[in-house]
Amino acid sequence: MKHVCTNCHFLAKDYREQNTGRVLSFSISKKERDMAIQGNVDFLNEEYCLKCHKGVWDEGISNDSKNRIHSVTAIKRKDKCFFYLYDPCMMFSAAEKLQKREQENRQIKISNIYTRVGLWVAAFALFVNAIIGIIRLGNCS
Repeated sequence: MKHVCTNCHFLAKDYREQNTGRVLSFSISKKERDMAIQGNVDFLNEEYCLKCHKGVWDEGISNDSKNRIHSVTAIKRKDKCFFYLYDPCMMFSAAEKLQKREQENRQIKISNIYTRVGLWVAAFALFVNAIIGIIRLGNCS
């Protein structure tokens, strides 16, 4: 699975109310994501702008549809964002918690690998030290 915004759960569209300035965020549906992959931004009108719900990027107000869709479909953000695979039935808050847990688990796995390598190196060093000790005892007699 490519780490691009169209596959990420945090791809959102904002609606900014003109009279109050209030910002409403909406998730992008599967149908809209498929349209975006094809380069079609007809699902967005002037009142909406694309953004990352986690704040990695925000296109702001733009009338250039090629720029809008390029920022979503072409730019690979692997290891530079909070990518979490899109689940159509999940709320943003749940995805944030699950993404955080997934990231922590990934870091723990990496830490465990380093710990195991360190233990194997230490065990090998003890083994070599024991062999050297046995050889020295054999030479002394």
